[in-house]
Formats: sequence, structure tokens, C-alpha cells
Amino acid sequence: MGKLLGHQIKNHFKNYWFIPVLPLALIVFGLLFSSVNYNLAVRSLIIGITALSFGYFAAAVTVIVGDYNIFFGDSALFYESIPISPSAKTFSRFIYYFVMFAIYTLYLGAIFVFITLAGTDTVSISWSEISSAINEIGTKNLLIVAGIAIIFLFNCIARIVFSISLGGCKKLRRFGFGGPVLVFIILGILEGFATKLLDTFDFFTKMELFMNNGDVFVNFNGIGFLVLLAVETILFLFGVYYFHKKRISVS
Repeated sequence: MGKLLGHQIKNHFKNYWFIPVLPLALIVFGLLFSSVNYNLAVRSLIIGITALSFGYFAAAVTVIVGDYNIFFGDSALFYESIPISPSAKTFSRFIYYFVMFAIYTLYLGAIFVFITLAGTDTVSISWSEISSAINEIGTKNLLIVAGIAIIFLFNCIARIVFSISLGGCKKLRRFGFGGPVLVFIILGILEGFATKLLDTFDFFTKMELFMNNGDVFVNFNGIGFLVLLAVETILFLFGVYYFHKKRISVS
């Protein structure tokens, strides 16, 4: 599984190296020439930041398309013939999405921090101020929100991988990449319908997290909705495992 995951990541940056490089080059160019030609520097920075933002979404699209091409495109026969278990292929794809999301998120955050620090003469935010803000929000609240965000992320990744696997099956493959898109849309509609139905039976309870000063930090649908997402995630991954196992048994 490790070799397959490593190959997926290496193959992505080999084919799409320009996604992280081009915005960074424009931003660095703008900062370097800020003292020579202010107008040119500003334009370069604006274009670079815009390209960075769009590049994040472009990276997500290329990761999804790359995953589809590897397992259901021209290279599908090679990758399906790799002697690893269906569960290893399933979790390799899942971890691949998570790793790429983490890489591009950290990259985007680092660039924006770099721009912020480069644009100011002195750093006006001290650690004591950051610590004070954390204490006001509450460490427990931050950990809960981080946990909820991870559950949402895992669910989104599992949904995408399942959509690609189902959309790449024999009956839907004639639509090309439109098959996974169609499956993803249908899943969203079904989930919305199921959520609405469960809500009518009071399955979801509203929950609020309060900061130490009494203000509402965040509110959400509660444990019931998180349980629903967790069950969905498990079912999606089991479905992906089933598709890989079926293809191996057929071949």
C-alpha cells in the first residue's frame, strides 16, 4: 500500500508541478520587484494570490481526475493488476486524498503567512495575545471543532472515492468522468432527503459551543448528525472495497 500511495503522490506532482510553483513564482516576483516598480509588483502579487486560490481548487480537481484515470482510465488495467489486497487499494486511495489535502492546505497557509509577514515591518501579534485568544475561545471548543472538521473531511473523501468507484463501473463508464459526477450529485440529493426525513423524527439535536465569555462559538446539528456522517463514511469505504474486490475476482 505504501508503494502505491507513494506512486500516486509522485505521479501527481510530476504531472502537475506547475500548480504550486506558478503562483509562488508570481508572488515572489512581486515582492522582489516591489522597490523597483510598485505597480508591477502589486499586479504580480494580486495575480499570484488569485492564482494561488484558484490553484487550490485546481489541485483538488487534478487529484480527483488523477484518481479516476489511475483506476478507471487508461492505466486501470495496470493498477488493478498490482498484487495488493482490495482493502489496501481502498485505504491507499483514501489516504492519498487526505495527504494531498493536507499538503496543499499547509502550503496555502504558509504562503499567506509569508505574505503577511513580508508586508509588515514588524510582527505586532505576540504569543501572549494568541494564547489569550485561545483561552477565551477554549481549548476544548477548538478540539471539538477540529474533530468535527476531520469527520466532515473523512466523509467528503470517502464520498468522492465511492462516487469514482461506482461511476467507473461497467454500466456508467460510457459517460466517462461524467459517471462519477452524476453519482456524487445523486448521493448529495439522497443524503439531503435522508437528513430532512430524520430531522422530522427529531433525530438531530441542536448543540452549541460557548466561549468563556458566554458568546456562542459555533452551533451544529449535534451527535446524531455526526453519527450519520460516520456511518456514511464506513459504508462508502466498504463500497469501494467491494468494487475493488469484485474487479479483482472478475479479472
